[in-house]
Amino acid sequence: MQNFTPTHKSNMLDLYRYMVTARQIDILEEDFTHRGEAFFHVSGAGHEGSVALAPHLIPEDWLHCHYRDKALMLARGISPEMFFHSLFCKAASHSQGRQMSAHMSDPDLHILSIVGPVGNSALQAAGVATAVKDQPKAPIVLCSLGDGMSQQGEVLEAIAQAVRDNLPVLFLIEDNHYAISTLTQGQTFFSHSGGSPNEFYGIPIIQINGRDVIEAHQTFGKVVVQMRHERHPAIVIFDVDRLANHTNADDQRVYRSQADIKRVCQECDPVSNFRDQLLENGTPEEELTQIETEIRTAMIEAAHRSQRSPEPEPLFTAKKELSDSLYDSSREYGGTSDEPQLTMLEAMHDVLEHRMQQDERVVLFGEDLEDPKGDVFGVTRGLTEKFPGRVINSPLAEATILGVSVGRALAGDRPVAFLQFADFLPLAYNQIFAELGSMYWRSHGDWNAPVIVMISCGAYRPGLGPFHASSLEALAVHTPGIDVFMPRTASDAVGLLNAAFDSERPTLFFYPKSCLNDRNQTTSSDVERQLTPIGKACIVREGVDITLVSWGNPVAMCEEVAITLEQENVSTEVIDLRSLSPWDQDTVLSSAEKTERLVIVHEDNHSCGMGAEVAATIQELSSQHIRMKRVTRPDTYVPCNFGNQLAVLPSFKSILEAAAELLDLDVTWRTFEQSQDAHMTTIDAIGSSPSDESATLIELAVSPGSHVVEGELVATLEADKAAVEVHASVEGEIVEILVKLEETVKVGTPLMTIRTAEPAAFKPITKEQPGIPDFHRKALVKKRPSKTTDAPLWIHHPPHQTVMGIAAISKALGSRVVSNEKIAGNLSSMTAEEIEKLTGIHNRRWLNEDESALTLGIQAAQDVLEHTGVRCEDLDLVLCCSGTPESMTPSMACLLLQALSPETYGKPVQAYDISAACSGYLYALQTTYDFLNSCPHGKVLLVTTETLSRKLDLTDANTAPIFGDAATATLLYGTTHKDAIRAQLYRPVLSSKGDDGQSLRVPVHLQDGYVSMNGRKVFSEAVRAMISMLELACKDAGIHSEDLDLVVPHQANQRIIDAIRKRIKFPTEKVYSNIREIGNTSSSSIPLCLEQVLQEDRSGDWVGLCAFGGGFTFGGTVLKMI
Repeated sequence: MQNFTPTHKSNMLDLYRYMVTARQIDILEEDFTHRGEAFFHVSGAGHEGSVALAPHLIPEDWLHCHYRDKALMLARGISPEMFFHSLFCKAASHSQGRQMSAHMSDPDLHILSIVGPVGNSALQAAGVATAVKDQPKAPIVLCSLGDGMSQQGEVLEAIAQAVRDNLPVLFLIEDNHYAISTLTQGQTFFSHSGGSPNEFYGIPIIQINGRDVIEAHQTFGKVVVQMRHERHPAIVIFDVDRLANHTNADDQRVYRSQADIKRVCQECDPVSNFRDQLLENGTPEEELTQIETEIRTAMIEAAHRSQRSPEPEPLFTAKKELSDSLYDSSREYGGTSDEPQLTMLEAMHDVLEHRMQQDERVVLFGEDLEDPKGDVFGVTRGLTEKFPGRVINSPLAEATILGVSVGRALAGDRPVAFLQFADFLPLAYNQIFAELGSMYWRSHGDWNAPVIVMISCGAYRPGLGPFHASSLEALAVHTPGIDVFMPRTASDAVGLLNAAFDSERPTLFFYPKSCLNDRNQTTSSDVERQLTPIGKACIVREGVDITLVSWGNPVAMCEEVAITLEQENVSTEVIDLRSLSPWDQDTVLSSAEKTERLVIVHEDNHSCGMGAEVAATIQELSSQHIRMKRVTRPDTYVPCNFGNQLAVLPSFKSILEAAAELLDLDVTWRTFEQSQDAHMTTIDAIGSSPSDESATLIELAVSPGSHVVEGELVATLEADKAAVEVHASVEGEIVEILVKLEETVKVGTPLMTIRTAEPAAFKPITKEQPGIPDFHRKALVKKRPSKTTDAPLWIHHPPHQTVMGIAAISKALGSRVVSNEKIAGNLSSMTAEEIEKLTGIHNRRWLNEDESALTLGIQAAQDVLEHTGVRCEDLDLVLCCSGTPESMTPSMACLLLQALSPETYGKPVQAYDISAACSGYLYALQTTYDFLNSCPHGKVLLVTTETLSRKLDLTDANTAPIFGDAATATLLYGTTHKDAIRAQLYRPVLSSKGDDGQSLRVPVHLQDGYVSMNGRKVFSEAVRAMISMLELACKDAGIHSEDLDLVVPHQANQRIIDAIRKRIKFPTEKVYSNIREIGNTSSSSIPLCLEQVLQEDRSGDWVGLCAFGGGFTFGGTVLKMI
């Protein structure tokens, strides 16, 4: 940029060129708008004189321009073509067509992104000035404003901030006397009922005639020189006239007279006036005319080039892209159990200290941050001395905190802004929504404002109430371009705070004040290493029956609910979202589809809360019917009365009752037994603030036997935030001291007991006391149909009377023993040891080349017939279960029948196949039961034969290590042959749920692909379904699941078997497993186990069977050993 003297002809002509160019751009923009080729136009006509400032600026200066400052921006270096790209919203525009046409930006020229809400620029300008004030070339910051916008509260805050910190901000107020249609004379701080003052907030008000460029240039020069020397703010009132409509959507003839419009156009046009001055100074008119003609031609060509340039692509996010490492769950590290352990407050403090040590750009800005206070909760205590000038107390003005922080970030600093309570978020929300969130998006990544906003939030403490207890996360999440976190543990607070710094994205960091000093959720001191991936939830507790999703304060209540439900044999999964924008849809969806029941809990308002977003998203993404409930704060405020507060907010009681409703349980509550001695009460530990969790007894003023009066000092405690005196709440005699000196206890813990002469006064509620829940199962009713199918509709039957069952079982295994080492040789991602750890399988049996499903089935069938002396012609029914049949027709059962007795055709024998995947054996047992019930003298041969090894992709780690090949043959008799029965069969209960094959698929032919499986989905479905079927089978048999002496589950993998065992709380020896040396043999797995069980002495034992198979199919039954 040239430093010219305005009296020099060539430099004067440069000024004129910028003004004429700006005017010609305006003319073309207006024309394109009238032609319907552009849709929004803001004229700078009348404001071109601000170009007189340009010669006094240096590259290090910063400009927050008015949207009418076309000539000034051209002089700074923005090309004319860029104005047309912006007019037509083209891909080549500075914003990729996102900003409105007049709102320019150029980081290389230090032209900040022009704001939409007028006046928003002022606080940002103050922030930029704060960041650059001490730079060696003494830069200044221009904040160009209109006279109407000068009355915005944030503008007045910005001027006050510039005065407080003596910031080099030039507040240039371009006074064209109109705020659209409203006359501003007498309505501004520089023109009011008292006249036109000479100063404001102690800053002299300088008047400049904007119609006279030469005069303006001279005065601007003096102002800028003084600002560079003294480093103070300045206010210039730049008197101009608006020569056009406010925008193309305005018609000034409605509120301005024709005479006034004509007058200002003739007398007050700075371009015409400057042209006359140039002529007076000897510039030939031909030269000026040539300049005007060249500019007009160049602008028309530039406009047409722009019109033909490419359109932008739509962008569906407002956020800067994250590096993969910040999404990577494998990088999560939440500390260790090593000492010392830090609370959330201490840990956040240490993260801030570490970041300030590592990066001198990190500054902290907010109310009461400086020592000795060090933040109202103590988060910044001690940092003022360590980092002088970088921990800064703000005025009591939330908009200032945010606006200044945004400005500092735009200038390259890494500010951390503090809002004392989430309730004050609305005071700063203008800067958050309009500036912080939109900056990266609206500038196509040219500008970024990675401000971290620390916000204490939440209730659940006596003494909190309206405007000190809200969370408001829904408001935050609804704001595009902002990451929103709400940790509830020290490790997540550290990990997410580190992630926020590393992400370089604007972040609203909510921390529940009631969690700040929670010593049950601490982390280790290596805070610099800890990281929590952005957008990844934490599965706090795994379960299979119901999912509880929450964040912040209610997560602990959800855990308490899960523990309570576990006592009722209900397995609850608890998920802490912790990151709310983005949030972990995959984890919640997977869990909800696994449990088919979802409760979402949050403290924020019910309507349009984050819980509604979670519920709607899961409903949209899932093809299953998932029952859902929300537990939230009703659409009201948080009361100070703590009993009312607990009633309004989500609580242990309300969460448990919501979960019970989805579990078809009724809940009643028994009250806690109260002390019968009305004359005995306690004096309890108190905190110094609602955030205190614990307190240490440092001094006792009484002893047992002491008589105290109401209000007398009895003890001094050192709470988390400060020392606090404890005074007697009643008059009486101290009976017992319950806490030792130097002992640390939780706030609310009784310190001592006291006996009173009169019945003790009522003690205020300080915690939730809902009582003890008792559960009763509701009567089962059929639910409405869903998008696919409801959770299985169990069919119940009365206890069985007919005696029928299993006489013998034989087996045939694939003759090839395949080790984990062999499997691992084909896998790049797993070792042999990892295979066994994940599956519990050491070896599996596979076919040899001369073996098949049919040969194995024949071998097992011949063996069982030989051992029992039964001939093929004695059979009444032959069933075959196989997921790998040799052909569809003839059926495997018919092929078996032909192989067993090729010459026998005299006696009619039913023979057919059953396809129910891994549940096939139980499906066939139900068919057998029904057949023998109608044919008591009958004999049934039930064959299972599975040869999945030939359908495996040996490089697929999800399937190759799992499956084995085996066949079994079970001989079953009706009641006529009851003396030969070894195990009495009760009628199996069966169910299914439709699946499209994405979870588990076995193709018919190899050309159709290989076996495929979604292990996580299968795992969750298998555990839930097998336990449910087992319980229903026991109920039908007239017993309880606790009565079972042995459970034989389908041998899917050892993890599923172990999960079932833990879920039903059985010891290892009562849950059968033989998978280690055989593998998963699908429908053959249960009879392979029973073949061994029948060889044991188990007379009188109850044996439960349960299976799960692809499709999905489920089954369960009970055997009584004889």
